[in-house]
Amino acid sequence: MTSQVSQVLNSFVAGHNCCQSILATYCERYGLDRETALKLGTGMGGGVGHYGELCGFVNGACLLLGLKYGTDAPESKLKLNSICLEFCNAYKEKFGSVNCRDIIKRDISTMEATIKAKEEGVFQICGECGQFVAELLENKYDILNP
Repeated sequence: MTSQVSQVLNSFVAGHNCCQSILATYCERYGLDRETALKLGTGMGGGVGHYGELCGFVNGACLLLGLKYGTDAPESKLKLNSICLEFCNAYKEKFGSVNCRDIIKRDISTMEATIKAKEEGVFQICGECGQFVAELLENKYDILNP
């Protein structure tokens, strides 16, 4: 496990959400400061605002892939879309879904539900998700090298 993968996991354990943990770990390589990355990722936890949809780790990864492979040219989205689709398919193959509520098997759309899920250890799977995402970004998508 690289130090960056450990940093992702430590960030999550320290209280940042999934998207923040991924973005803040790798963002500075791409000219995005840590404070801005943390702000950008704030609303993405729990599947975007705890709505339960796209996992924050996946969301953060696709944003990073955009920083690495995207351009301001409209046609660059075609290349990036296929990269993100490939990434999402790998994640879905590993965890059965890209959606937070499916992975944690819980609706966390209320504060009460989130607190109860934390108390019950529901988010333990998230460490495995974060490690998988960080390792995939580093090993397949060379995210450490802008």
